[in-house]
Amino acid sequence: MSKSPKIGVAAVITNDQGALLAICRGHEPEKGRWALPGGHLEWGETLSEALRREVREEVGLNIKSERLLYVAEIRLPEAHFVVLDFVASVIGEYPIQLASDASDAQWIDLTARKDIEWAYGMDTFFKDNDVRAYLRI
Repeated sequence: MSKSPKIGVAAVITNDQGALLAICRGHEPEKGRWALPGGHLEWGETLSEALRREVREEVGLNIKSERLLYVAEIRLPEAHFVVLDFVASVIGEYPIQLASDASDAQWIDLTARKDIEWAYGMDTFFKDNDVRAYLRI
């Protein structure tokens, strides 16, 4: 990986019961940990295009990006990312279909979020006041 930070996007998607869509990372960094669906911005893409592509690639859902909710800076020994977390909604009724980097995907009941092995940075995501207000936690 280059020594320049990478720009990423992630989707904050909740269902009618208030559960949060999360993926289990299938590759490093942080293989086996849970995170929001998303990934890297590719050359020439808008943030919205990248978000739609990444969610479709990881879980097979078509989404609509609604607004920026949170900005995460993730600095690991092997990587440095700036990730823009967008509120998004699912278009239509599609079942989750795993692909790409995700080894699993689930709707996480937020009352059980402390029992999940989250990827680095998700702890500060859940502590953010705007995130807490949006997720009602």
